[in-house]
Amino acid sequence: MNKIRKYQIAGIIIALCIAFVPKVFTSADEGDAYKVSYNLTGVTVSPQEAEATEGASMDMTFTANPGYTLPEELPEGAIQIGGTYLSESDYTYMDGDLTINEVFGDVVITVAGIPEGGSTEDPGSSGSGGPYSIVYDLYEVTASKQGGNVKEGTRYSVKLKANKGFKLNASNVAVQVNNEYVYSGYSYNEGLLEIDSVTGDIIIEAIAVPKASSKKQDNNKDNNTSGNKKPAGSKTSTSGSSSKSSQALANSGKSPSNYSTGSYRAPRTGDGMDIRYYGALGLIFLGAGCLFAGKKFK
Repeated sequence: MNKIRKYQIAGIIIALCIAFVPKVFTSADEGDAYKVSYNLTGVTVSPQEAEATEGASMDMTFTANPGYTLPEELPEGAIQIGGTYLSESDYTYMDGDLTINEVFGDVVITVAGIPEGGSTEDPGSSGSGGPYSIVYDLYEVTASKQGGNVKEGTRYSVKLKANKGFKLNASNVAVQVNNEYVYSGYSYNEGLLEIDSVTGDIIIEAIAVPKASSKKQDNNKDNNTSGNKKPAGSKTSTSGSSSKSSQALANSGKSPSNYSTGSYRAPRTGDGMDIRYYGALGLIFLGAGCLFAGKKFK
């Protein structure tokens, strides 16, 4: 009778574990809330939600402010989720109505209206008075706001930030006005680029370079201090530390390409029976088997 009761108690415990364990794992990811921020110029948005739930879609409508019109389409990089720019297949935009298919990280939405009443002359020609276009040519760099059209004489500023694993040096930031590089009229300091006055079509260029691996530096330091010192008077090589692939790219004359990962994200746990559930159940059955075997041979 005691054995039967023990089996009944063990069965009840296993049944409770089967019912409870998946719920614990599911709640770890489902329902996560992510921050939503907006960079808007000449437009307003409704509803302007501050948070979005994991896996949910978002619907919103943009309205142009007086003196502006809505863009016919959103430029590349207008929507960023979890540090990744969405492609047009991940959202729909038409006549100011925007739908984001799925949220899987912090959301940054950048939309700029188009100023009305611009001159009919070529914006880049002298004396046109604008509006002038501002565009970005970036490599592994994220701008705090998207390009657009601005009036002549506008003071323009933007924050430039290198992506994870990269750094941005002032020497790799440049400004073109009417397709010619300029060396005055703007400043760059600790990520903030400021143009004193817009006088033509502008291209802002920024190229980030990979950060040096701290682990590699430590290994090199250890090697230099572990008996590999050269005899006094010997010459030390001063060649650059760039990789072979970087040297090959430089010799080829080609510019680096930024291959985007698109809207990829890792799969969420909690979608059906995760493999961890089977592992947890396996441990439970293993423990029960050891308990019964120990009682049998005791």
